Amino acid sequence: MGLAERWMAVGVEGRAEAVASARERAGVPDLTARGTWGTRDPAAVKAILAEADADRARPWPQTLLSDYARFWRDGARTPYETPAGELRRRTSTAVVAAALTADQAYVDQAADGLLLLCEQTTWCWAAHESFATERHEVLGDPDQPYLDLGAAETAEILAWADLVLGPALDDRVPGLRRRLRAEVRRRVIQPFRTDRRWHWLGLTGHLSNWNPWVHGHVLAATLFLEDDPEAQLEVADLVIDGLDRYLNSLPADGGCDEGYAYWWNGPARLAQALDLLDTITNGAFAPWSCTPLAELARYPQRMALGNGWYVNVADGSARPDPNQPWHLLHRWGRHHDDAGVLAQAAAHRDQSIAPVAGLGRALIGFTDDAWWASAKADLPLPRSTYLAELQVLVVRETAGTSNGLTLAIKGGHNNENHNHNDVGSFIAALDGTPVLIDLGQPTYTALSFSDRRYEHWVVRSDWHNVPLIDGQEQLPGAQYRATEVEAQENSLALDLSHAYPKVLRYRRVASLEAGAIRIADEWDGSAEQHFVIAGTPLDHAPGRLRIQTLTGGHVQLRWDAGAARLERRAVEDQLLEGVWGSIVHRLVITPDRNSFELTVTSARD
Repeated sequence: MGLAERWMAVGVEGRAEAVASARERAGVPDLTARGTWGTRDPAAVKAILAEADADRARPWPQTLLSDYARFWRDGARTPYETPAGELRRRTSTAVVAAALTADQAYVDQAADGLLLLCEQTTWCWAAHESFATERHEVLGDPDQPYLDLGAAETAEILAWADLVLGPALDDRVPGLRRRLRAEVRRRVIQPFRTDRRWHWLGLTGHLSNWNPWVHGHVLAATLFLEDDPEAQLEVADLVIDGLDRYLNSLPADGGCDEGYAYWWNGPARLAQALDLLDTITNGAFAPWSCTPLAELARYPQRMALGNGWYVNVADGSARPDPNQPWHLLHRWGRHHDDAGVLAQAAAHRDQSIAPVAGLGRALIGFTDDAWWASAKADLPLPRSTYLAELQVLVVRETAGTSNGLTLAIKGGHNNENHNHNDVGSFIAALDGTPVLIDLGQPTYTALSFSDRRYEHWVVRSDWHNVPLIDGQEQLPGAQYRATEVEAQENSLALDLSHAYPKVLRYRRVASLEAGAIRIADEWDGSAEQHFVIAGTPLDHAPGRLRIQTLTGGHVQLRWDAGAARLERRAVEDQLLEGVWGSIVHRLVITPDRNSFELTVTSARD
């Protein structure tokens, strides 16, 4: 039974009662419940109040038209998205501080931020504002709002703020709550109900993290801010329809082609929305046995390298922000009584709850007593994981520890979400730190999701750990894929020839055994081997290269044939520099025959 069938099985009366009573049943009380809010973890409360107090000492961020217009002028997104995101974060932090303390100063601070959000002409990010682009303009039209991630995230803040601060807002700023409702209805609820053109609905068959990300926020906005019970039920039914479509598009093995960083805004957003619906139905919805929800919850532990590093594919960072909403994964693990999932979440039990990940997530986390009662655990770190549908293998020397070598390699195809041309690319890590790397996500610009995407060096196969074959790079498109894929516990073999436009044969076998990662390739034609390196090359001689990793370990690369050169490239992108430093290197080897073997071993002093 799928999500939609389970939702319908609750019955019309049960669904209607659930959405009409959602504010009372959501499990997050308003700030008058001092028995809850006044007894939260002291260290977590202190961190939030310190953040809110620091915010109060600075002027509120401004969102300017000249910054918004830069997307069309020079392709820059961050000049507008940064202050817009800071306004949302700062407002969310003030809301949490007000709930925790019931202090009127924090209530006023939150109210100021909420009204500033209401006063924005548009909540849509410029990169998504296709309505303005169609008009050959650079300004969103309030009468034709575009429902994107920015609009949905802003509505989510207003909804959860109204839920927890309602009585205080009525007392301190009468009229603000009416304004919140009017803005959210006009900009989010009505466009969702009346317009089915939104690409993130997935009606064309292509689905991505936008689907649960937007649907989940629309759901919260409607449950907490819409007063019409019929409209609430209509939206809830549409949300389930959309989430069902998204869940059915995901691999049964629990993989996420957008990678770990986007997993938090894809499958984890799905689980959050389902958890809310299950809560307001008093458990009658019970979606947790739907395939592949249990497997999806295991994805973070399967991609963890350790020490804050993760296997990154597509537009994912190898070292994402550690302050994720781990309490949500813990709730998910409790639904399945999954010890590994619970341990993965509890390994981060000592991290703060950051409203930047979403106001609803922060409020749910603070009020989740089972999360606060859990003890810190060790990362589970499975010995070997193979995701058959994504064709991703991750294998480490020893289960349960990041010590030693880890190999990750992917097959797949070049039309994945947030795609990089990386069929057959691999990551080699020592003690959890990648040394042969996937660079990951660069700062997004107007090129990032345009037909010029592959002009960026980071997404091209030329800067992944795959060969240049007969002078050709890989091309984008689903037809460019791995074939003849064979997985074992310690190895993945695959044919890469179909990832290139005209290649007769190219076979790669990647393995980890006996303390060494081995990459063994055979082909017809000519090939130039490329390996992207993070860290410091220490000594380079024919057939070998010694490297110091970013965290001070040492690895030895050895290869059996061919002339080699070591290239140095400055990293001028702020996001990438924050992960890899200001310099990366590329080892380029031209074999003198139609086979090649590279070994990676630890070279501890």
